Amino acid sequence: MNVGKKEEPNRCELLGSSKDDVVHRIQDNCTTSSDKCQSIDKELEEKWTPKKQEGEPLVMCYYRLGYEEKAKRVADCGTFLEFARYGGMQEGAGGLPCGGVPCTGDSFKLHRANFCRDRLCPMCSWRRSYKIFGQVSQIMDLIADKYEFLFLTLTVPNCTADELINTLNNMAKGWIKLSRHKRFKAVVKGFFKALEITYNQTADTYHPHFHVVLAVPKSYFNSRDYIQRDEWLFMWQKAMNDSSITQVDIRKAKDKHKEKTGKTAAEKLASAVAEIAKYAVKSSDYLFEDEELTDKVVSVLVPALADRRLCSFGGCFAEAHKQLQLDDTENGDLIHIDGQLRSDVALQIYRYGWSCGAYKLIEVIYKANILAEYDE
Repeated sequence: MNVGKKEEPNRCELLGSSKDDVVHRIQDNCTTSSDKCQSIDKELEEKWTPKKQEGEPLVMCYYRLGYEEKAKRVADCGTFLEFARYGGMQEGAGGLPCGGVPCTGDSFKLHRANFCRDRLCPMCSWRRSYKIFGQVSQIMDLIADKYEFLFLTLTVPNCTADELINTLNNMAKGWIKLSRHKRFKAVVKGFFKALEITYNQTADTYHPHFHVVLAVPKSYFNSRDYIQRDEWLFMWQKAMNDSSITQVDIRKAKDKHKEKTGKTAAEKLASAVAEIAKYAVKSSDYLFEDEELTDKVVSVLVPALADRRLCSFGGCFAEAHKQLQLDDTENGDLIHIDGQLRSDVALQIYRYGWSCGAYKLIEVIYKANILAEYDE
Protein backbone atom coordinates (compact mmCIF):
# COMPACT_ATOMS: atom_id res chain seq x y z
CA MET A 1 0.00 0.00 0.00
CA ASN A 2 1.31 3.42 -0.95
CA VAL A 3 0.80 5.70 2.00
CA GLY A 4 1.49 9.40 1.88
CA LYS A 5 -0.31 9.89 -1.43
CA LYS A 6 -1.09 13.59 -1.40
CA GLU A 7 -2.95 16.04 -3.63
CA GLU A 8 -1.62 19.44 -4.55
CA PRO A 9 -2.92 21.88 -1.91
CA ASN A 10 -4.93 24.02 -4.29
CA ARG A 11 -5.78 21.97 -7.39
CA CYS A 12 -7.23 18.59 -8.28
CA GLU A 13 -8.91 16.94 -11.23
CA LEU A 14 -12.57 16.05 -11.33
CA LEU A 15 -12.33 12.27 -11.36
CA GLY A 16 -14.93 9.53 -11.35
CA SER A 17 -14.22 5.85 -11.75
CA SER A 18 -12.21 6.88 -14.79
CA LYS A 19 -10.84 10.21 -15.94
CA ASP A 20 -13.18 10.43 -18.91
CA ASP A 21 -16.40 8.95 -17.58
CA VAL A 22 -17.85 9.97 -14.21
CA VAL A 23 -20.15 7.25 -12.94
CA HIS A 24 -23.38 8.63 -11.49
CA ARG A 25 -24.08 6.13 -8.74
CA ILE A 26 -26.65 8.39 -7.10
CA GLN A 27 -29.02 10.91 -8.62
CA ASP A 28 -27.48 14.31 -9.33
CA ASN A 29 -29.62 16.01 -6.73
CA CYS A 30 -28.44 14.61 -3.38
CA THR A 31 -31.16 16.17 -1.26
CA THR A 32 -33.46 13.17 -1.40
CA SER A 33 -31.04 10.44 -2.39
CA SER A 34 -29.14 9.70 0.81
CA ASP A 35 -29.67 10.45 4.48
CA LYS A 36 -25.92 10.41 5.05
CA CYS A 37 -25.20 13.28 2.68
CA GLN A 38 -28.00 15.58 3.84
CA SER A 39 -25.71 17.16 6.42
CA ILE A 40 -23.26 17.96 3.62
CA ASP A 41 -26.12 19.37 1.52
CA LYS A 42 -27.00 21.77 4.31
CA GLU A 43 -23.41 22.94 4.66
CA LEU A 44 -23.08 23.33 0.90
CA GLU A 45 -26.29 25.37 0.75
CA GLU A 46 -25.54 27.61 3.73
CA LYS A 47 -21.77 28.09 3.43
CA TRP A 48 -20.22 26.92 0.17
CA THR A 49 -22.84 28.07 -2.34
CA PRO A 50 -22.90 31.73 -1.17
CA LYS A 51 -19.09 31.92 -1.38
CA LYS A 52 -19.11 30.39 -4.85
CA GLN A 53 -21.79 32.81 -5.98
CA GLU A 54 -19.86 35.77 -4.52
CA GLY A 55 -17.00 34.91 -6.84
CA GLU A 56 -19.06 35.33 -10.01
CA PRO A 57 -19.00 39.18 -10.03
CA LEU A 58 -15.23 39.02 -9.45
CA VAL A 59 -14.86 36.76 -12.50
CA MET A 60 -16.68 39.28 -14.69
CA CYS A 61 -14.66 42.13 -13.20
CA TYR A 62 -11.38 40.36 -14.00
CA TYR A 63 -12.50 39.83 -17.59
CA ARG A 64 -13.40 43.52 -17.93
CA LEU A 65 -10.01 44.53 -16.52
CA GLY A 66 -8.11 42.19 -18.84
CA TYR A 67 -7.08 39.69 -16.14
CA GLU A 68 -8.19 36.74 -18.25
CA GLU A 69 -6.13 34.06 -16.49
CA LYS A 70 -7.24 35.26 -13.04
CA ALA A 71 -10.85 35.23 -14.26
CA LYS A 72 -10.54 31.64 -15.46
CA ARG A 73 -9.00 30.48 -12.18
CA VAL A 74 -11.66 32.13 -10.03
CA ALA A 75 -14.42 30.79 -12.30
CA ASP A 76 -13.05 27.26 -11.84
CA CYS A 77 -12.53 27.65 -8.08
CA GLY A 78 -14.61 25.30 -5.95
CA THR A 79 -16.29 23.58 -8.91
CA PHE A 80 -15.26 20.23 -7.43
CA LEU A 81 -15.58 19.26 -3.76
CA GLU A 82 -14.97 15.84 -2.26
CA PHE A 83 -16.05 15.01 1.29
CA ALA A 84 -14.92 11.91 3.18
CA ARG A 85 -17.15 10.27 5.80
CA TYR A 86 -15.53 8.68 8.82
CA GLY A 87 -17.88 6.57 10.90
CA GLY A 88 -17.52 7.71 14.47
CA MET A 89 -13.89 8.66 13.90
CA GLN A 90 -12.26 12.06 14.01
CA GLU A 91 -8.74 13.40 13.67
CA GLY A 92 -6.64 12.92 16.78
CA ALA A 93 -3.10 12.70 18.09
CA GLY A 94 -0.36 11.46 15.83
CA GLY A 95 -2.47 11.94 12.69
CA LEU A 96 -4.76 9.03 13.65
CA PRO A 97 -8.55 9.45 13.81
CA CYS A 98 -9.31 10.28 17.45
CA GLY A 99 -5.89 8.91 18.32
CA GLY A 100 -7.32 5.50 17.40
CA VAL A 101 -10.19 5.81 19.90
CA PRO A 102 -13.76 5.57 18.51
CA CYS A 103 -15.84 8.76 18.75
CA THR A 104 -19.59 9.18 18.65
CA GLY A 105 -21.28 10.14 15.39
CA ASP A 106 -20.02 10.41 11.82
CA SER A 107 -17.45 12.96 10.77
CA PHE A 108 -17.52 14.61 7.33
CA LYS A 109 -14.32 16.33 6.23
CA LEU A 110 -13.34 18.05 3.01
CA HIS A 111 -10.90 15.66 1.32
CA ARG A 112 -10.22 17.24 -2.09
CA ALA A 113 -11.17 20.45 -3.88
CA ASN A 114 -9.95 22.76 -6.59
CA PHE A 115 -9.11 26.17 -5.14
CA CYS A 116 -7.71 29.05 -7.20
CA ARG A 117 -5.85 30.75 -4.30
CA ASP A 118 -6.53 34.21 -5.73
CA ARG A 119 -6.11 36.91 -3.07
CA LEU A 120 -9.57 38.37 -3.73
CA CYS A 121 -11.46 35.12 -4.33
CA PRO A 122 -14.29 34.98 -1.72
CA MET A 123 -14.09 31.18 -1.56
CA CYS A 124 -10.34 31.07 -0.95
CA SER A 125 -10.43 34.02 1.45
CA TRP A 126 -13.08 32.20 3.48
CA ARG A 127 -11.03 29.00 3.60
CA ARG A 128 -7.87 30.94 4.46
CA SER A 129 -9.69 32.68 7.31
CA TYR A 130 -10.65 29.29 8.76
CA LYS A 131 -7.08 28.11 8.32
CA ILE A 132 -5.66 31.12 10.15
CA PHE A 133 -8.08 30.66 13.03
CA GLY A 134 -7.32 26.94 13.18
CA GLN A 135 -3.58 27.45 13.28
CA VAL A 136 -3.69 30.24 15.86
CA SER A 137 -6.02 28.09 17.98
CA GLN A 138 -3.58 25.17 17.86
CA ILE A 139 -0.77 27.49 18.85
CA MET A 140 -2.89 28.81 21.72
CA ASP A 141 -3.43 25.25 22.93
CA LEU A 142 0.33 24.98 23.23
CA ILE A 143 1.26 28.33 24.77
CA ALA A 144 -1.89 29.81 26.36
CA ASP A 145 -0.98 28.83 29.93
CA LYS A 146 2.46 30.43 29.68
CA TYR A 147 1.52 34.00 28.72
CA GLU A 148 -1.03 36.78 28.87
CA PHE A 149 -2.28 38.04 25.52
CA LEU A 150 -2.99 41.50 24.17
CA PHE A 151 -4.87 42.68 21.08
CA LEU A 152 -3.12 45.55 19.34
CA THR A 153 -4.58 47.46 16.38
CA LEU A 154 -2.19 49.72 14.49
CA THR A 155 -3.72 52.23 12.11
CA VAL A 156 -2.58 54.97 9.76
CA PRO A 157 -4.56 57.84 8.17
CA ASN A 158 -6.71 56.78 5.23
CA CYS A 159 -4.94 56.99 1.89
CA THR A 160 -5.93 57.37 -1.75
CA ALA A 161 -5.63 54.67 -4.38
CA ASP A 162 -2.37 56.16 -5.65
CA GLU A 163 -0.92 56.14 -2.13
CA LEU A 164 -1.97 52.62 -1.08
CA ILE A 165 1.06 50.62 -2.22
CA ASN A 166 3.51 53.10 -0.71
CA THR A 167 1.48 53.20 2.52
CA LEU A 168 1.56 49.40 2.80
CA ASN A 169 5.32 49.38 2.19
CA ASN A 170 5.81 52.00 4.91
CA MET A 171 3.64 50.05 7.34
CA ALA A 172 5.74 46.93 6.79
CA LYS A 173 8.90 48.91 7.55
CA GLY A 174 7.18 50.61 10.49
CA TRP A 175 6.29 47.25 12.04
CA ILE A 176 9.93 46.13 11.85
CA LYS A 177 11.03 49.33 13.60
CA LEU A 178 8.34 48.95 16.27
CA SER A 179 9.25 45.31 16.95
CA ARG A 180 12.89 46.33 17.43
CA HIS A 181 12.06 49.06 19.96
CA LYS A 182 13.61 48.27 23.34
CA ARG A 183 10.29 48.71 25.17
CA PHE A 184 8.58 46.31 22.77
CA LYS A 185 11.35 43.72 22.98
CA ALA A 186 11.35 43.87 26.78
CA VAL A 187 7.78 42.62 27.10
CA VAL A 188 6.60 41.01 23.85
CA LYS A 189 7.56 37.33 23.70
CA GLY A 190 5.73 36.56 20.47
CA PHE A 191 3.08 37.81 18.07
CA PHE A 192 0.65 37.01 15.30
CA LYS A 193 0.06 39.90 12.87
CA ALA A 194 -2.56 40.22 10.12
CA LEU A 195 -3.12 42.99 7.57
CA GLU A 196 -6.64 44.21 6.81
CA ILE A 197 -7.67 46.81 4.22
CA THR A 198 -11.12 48.41 4.19
CA TYR A 199 -12.53 50.79 1.59
CA ASN A 200 -14.40 54.00 2.41
CA GLN A 201 -16.80 54.49 -0.48
CA THR A 202 -17.94 57.95 0.64
CA ALA A 203 -14.41 59.40 0.79
CA ASP A 204 -12.99 57.06 -1.90
CA THR A 205 -10.07 56.18 0.39
CA TYR A 206 -8.46 53.03 1.76
CA HIS A 207 -7.82 52.17 5.39
CA PRO A 208 -5.01 49.64 5.89
CA HIS A 209 -4.32 48.52 9.46
CA PHE A 210 -2.66 45.72 11.41
CA HIS A 211 -4.45 43.39 13.82
CA VAL A 212 -1.88 41.88 16.20
CA VAL A 213 -1.99 39.35 19.03
CA LEU A 214 0.88 39.88 21.46
CA ALA A 215 2.11 37.33 23.99
CA VAL A 216 3.47 38.98 27.16
CA PRO A 217 4.69 37.57 30.51
CA LYS A 218 2.14 36.68 33.18
CA SER A 219 3.57 39.47 35.32
CA TYR A 220 3.12 42.10 32.58
CA PHE A 221 0.17 44.01 34.08
CA ASN A 222 1.93 44.46 37.44
CA SER A 223 5.38 45.12 36.07
CA ARG A 224 7.26 48.36 35.48
CA ASP A 225 7.55 47.29 31.83
CA TYR A 226 3.79 47.76 31.37
CA ILE A 227 3.13 49.99 28.34
CA GLN A 228 0.24 52.46 28.45
CA ARG A 229 -1.92 53.11 25.36
CA ASP A 230 -0.40 56.58 24.78
CA GLU A 231 3.08 55.10 24.77
CA TRP A 232 2.00 52.50 22.17
CA LEU A 233 0.73 55.39 20.06
CA PHE A 234 4.00 57.32 20.45
CA MET A 235 6.06 54.24 19.56
CA TRP A 236 3.96 53.63 16.44
CA GLN A 237 4.14 57.29 15.40
CA LYS A 238 7.91 57.18 15.76
CA ALA A 239 8.20 53.89 13.86
CA MET A 240 6.10 55.32 11.02
CA ASN A 241 7.70 58.78 11.27
CA ASP A 242 4.18 60.18 11.18
CA SER A 243 2.82 62.31 14.02
CA SER A 244 -0.57 62.58 12.28
CA ILE A 245 -1.42 59.05 13.44
CA THR A 246 -3.97 59.41 16.23
CA GLN A 247 -5.46 55.94 16.67
CA VAL A 248 -3.93 52.88 18.32
CA ASP A 249 -6.02 50.35 20.22
CA ILE A 250 -4.53 48.04 22.86
CA ARG A 251 -6.51 45.74 25.13
CA LYS A 252 -6.25 42.51 27.04
CA ALA A 253 -7.60 39.46 25.24
CA LYS A 254 -10.79 38.39 26.99
CA ASP A 255 -13.31 35.62 26.51
CA LYS A 256 -16.47 36.94 24.88
CA HIS A 257 -18.54 34.07 26.29
CA LYS A 258 -18.08 34.56 30.01
CA GLU A 259 -21.26 32.69 30.82
CA LYS A 260 -19.63 29.42 29.74
CA THR A 261 -17.73 27.80 32.57
CA GLY A 262 -15.21 25.02 32.72
CA LYS A 263 -13.32 26.17 29.64
CA THR A 264 -9.55 26.11 29.53
CA ALA A 265 -7.52 29.28 29.03
CA ALA A 266 -6.75 28.16 25.49
CA GLU A 267 -10.44 27.62 24.68
CA LYS A 268 -11.35 31.04 26.04
CA LEU A 269 -8.63 32.74 24.05
CA ALA A 270 -9.52 30.85 20.87
CA SER A 271 -12.91 32.56 20.74
CA ALA A 272 -11.26 35.94 21.25
CA VAL A 273 -8.57 35.30 18.66
CA ALA A 274 -11.31 34.80 16.07
CA GLU A 275 -11.49 38.59 15.95
CA ILE A 276 -8.25 38.80 14.02
CA ALA A 277 -8.60 35.62 11.95
CA LYS A 278 -10.51 37.46 9.27
CA TYR A 279 -10.15 38.34 5.62
CA ALA A 280 -7.45 40.74 4.46
CA VAL A 281 -10.16 42.37 2.37
CA LYS A 282 -13.86 41.53 2.72
CA SER A 283 -15.72 41.04 -0.55
CA SER A 284 -18.20 43.74 0.49
CA ASP A 285 -15.31 46.21 0.23
CA TYR A 286 -14.69 45.58 -3.47
CA LEU A 287 -17.75 43.89 -5.02
CA PHE A 288 -20.61 46.30 -5.64
CA GLU A 289 -23.75 46.47 -7.77
CA ASP A 290 -22.01 49.32 -9.60
CA GLU A 291 -19.65 47.50 -11.98
CA GLU A 292 -17.60 50.64 -12.61
CA LEU A 293 -16.94 51.05 -8.88
CA THR A 294 -16.08 47.36 -8.56
CA ASP A 295 -13.59 47.63 -11.41
CA LYS A 296 -12.00 50.71 -9.89
CA VAL A 297 -11.48 49.20 -6.44
CA VAL A 298 -10.34 45.80 -7.71
CA SER A 299 -7.83 47.45 -10.06
CA VAL A 300 -6.32 49.13 -6.97
CA LEU A 301 -6.30 46.07 -4.70
CA VAL A 302 -4.80 43.57 -7.17
CA PRO A 303 -1.38 45.26 -7.45
CA ALA A 304 -1.47 46.36 -3.80
CA LEU A 305 -1.85 42.78 -2.53
CA ALA A 306 0.37 41.09 -5.12
CA ASP A 307 3.31 39.19 -3.56
CA ARG A 308 2.59 40.81 -0.20
CA ARG A 309 2.68 38.90 3.09
CA LEU A 310 -0.71 39.32 4.74
CA CYS A 311 -0.01 37.59 8.06
CA SER A 312 3.02 36.48 10.03
CA PHE A 313 4.15 34.81 13.25
CA GLY A 314 7.03 35.85 15.49
CA GLY A 315 8.71 34.77 18.72
CA CYS A 316 6.87 32.09 20.70
CA PHE A 317 4.11 32.01 18.05
CA ALA A 318 6.63 31.18 15.32
CA GLU A 319 8.33 28.58 17.55
CA ALA A 320 4.98 26.89 18.28
CA HIS A 321 4.06 27.00 14.59
CA LYS A 322 7.28 25.16 13.78
CA GLN A 323 6.87 22.70 16.66
CA LEU A 324 3.36 21.81 15.49
CA GLN A 325 4.69 21.37 11.95
CA LEU A 326 1.98 23.62 10.52
CA ASP A 327 2.22 24.56 6.88
CA ASP A 328 2.33 28.08 5.45
CA THR A 329 -0.75 30.06 6.50
CA GLU A 330 -1.15 31.81 3.17
CA ASN A 331 0.33 29.48 0.57
CA GLY A 332 -0.30 26.12 2.20
CA ASP A 333 -3.14 23.61 2.06
CA LEU A 334 -6.64 25.15 2.00
CA ILE A 335 -8.29 21.73 2.05
CA HIS A 336 -7.18 20.01 5.26
CA ILE A 337 -7.32 23.14 7.39
CA ASP A 338 -8.03 21.30 10.65
CA GLY A 339 -5.95 18.15 10.26
CA GLN A 340 -5.46 15.74 7.38
CA LEU A 341 -7.54 12.56 7.38
CA ARG A 342 -6.46 9.46 5.50
CA SER A 343 -8.45 8.14 2.56
CA ASP A 344 -8.01 4.51 3.55
CA VAL A 345 -9.98 4.89 6.80
CA ALA A 346 -12.95 6.66 5.18
CA LEU A 347 -16.23 4.79 4.91
CA GLN A 348 -17.47 6.74 1.93
CA ILE A 349 -16.39 9.62 -0.27
CA TYR A 350 -18.98 12.03 -1.67
CA ARG A 351 -18.03 13.91 -4.83
CA TYR A 352 -19.86 17.12 -5.72
CA GLY A 353 -19.70 19.33 -8.79
CA TRP A 354 -20.90 22.89 -9.42
CA SER A 355 -23.62 22.99 -12.07
CA CYS A 356 -26.29 25.57 -12.95
CA GLY A 357 -25.65 27.63 -9.82
CA ALA A 358 -25.72 24.79 -7.30
CA TYR A 359 -23.67 21.90 -5.97
CA LYS A 360 -24.87 18.48 -7.10
CA LEU A 361 -23.72 15.04 -6.05
CA ILE A 362 -21.72 13.38 -8.82
CA GLU A 363 -20.71 10.13 -7.19
CA VAL A 364 -20.45 8.18 -3.94
CA ILE A 365 -17.47 5.87 -3.58
CA TYR A 366 -17.70 3.08 -1.02
CA LYS A 367 -14.99 1.66 1.20
CA ALA A 368 -13.84 -1.21 -1.07
CA ASN A 369 -13.41 1.18 -3.98
CA ILE A 370 -11.68 3.76 -1.78
CA LEU A 371 -9.09 1.17 -0.76
CA ALA A 372 -8.60 0.12 -4.38
CA GLU A 373 -8.06 3.73 -5.42
CA TYR A 374 -5.77 4.33 -2.44
CA ASP A 375 -3.60 1.39 -3.45
CA GLU A 376 -3.13 2.63 -7.01
